[in-house]
Amino acid sequence: MKRQVSLIPVGGTMIHIHYFITRKESLDEAAFHRYWRETHGPIAGRIKQLRMYVQSHRIPYAGTNSTYDGEAEVLIDSLDTLAEMRKSPEYLDGALADERNFIDLKRVEWMATRDHEIVTGPTASPLVKGVYQLKRMPGMSLHEFRKYWIEVHGSKLPGLRRYVQSHLIDEAYLYAEPHYDGVAQLWFENADAMRAAFESPQGKALAADGPKFIDTSALRYFVAREHVVIPQR
Repeated sequence: MKRQVSLIPVGGTMIHIHYFITRKESLDEAAFHRYWRETHGPIAGRIKQLRMYVQSHRIPYAGTNSTYDGEAEVLIDSLDTLAEMRKSPEYLDGALADERNFIDLKRVEWMATRDHEIVTGPTASPLVKGVYQLKRMPGMSLHEFRKYWIEVHGSKLPGLRRYVQSHLIDEAYLYAEPHYDGVAQLWFENADAMRAAFESPQGKALAADGPKFIDTSALRYFVAREHVVIPQR
C-alpha cells in the first residue's frame, strides 16, 4: 500500500549537508574519533551560519561496505548561506584549515540535500543509526525515484525509532550526474535492535523492495553513533 507522504521537504528550503570523511592513514580509529570529537568539533562549532552540527561516528557492525569513517552533518538556511559560510574566517581559517590534521582530503564526499522526515523520533547517542547512500535504478527518472522512495518504500520496521530521507538538491544535477541521489538514515535503540529489525519479515520485505528503485550495486552504508555539537535551532 502506498503511503501518502508529502514530497515537500521538512524545513522548507533548509539545506542538510552530509560530509562523508575518511581518517588519515597516520591515525588509528580511536585517535581519529577522539580528535574529531574533542578538537575539531569545538572549532567547527564556531561557524555562525550553522543551524545544526552533528558528527556521526562509525561503529563496528557486520556487513557494512562504506569506505568512510563517518560523516559531519550540518543544517544551513540556503545555498546563499552556504556560499557565505565558505567565505567566513571561522570556516576558512578554522574548520577547513583543521581538516588536514585528521582527514584524508582525497577521500571525502559532499552531498547537499533536503530532508523528508518519514518517522519522527529521537536522535543522538546512545541510539545507533544506519547511514545509506542511495543511487536510483538505471533508467528510472529522478522524480519516479523520489516518489517511490517516499510513498512506497516501507519504513515499518520493528524497533525503528526515527527515519529521515535526505534527497539530493535539484541544483546538484545541473552539470553532471551525481554519484548518489540521496541519504537514508534509520535510528534504532542499539546495534542488536537494528540487526533484529532487518532480520524480521518486515526487514526482509524492505530488502526485497530495494531493487525496484535502487541500484543495489552502488549502495553503500555504515552504522554510526551521533555526537551533537550544535543541536538543531
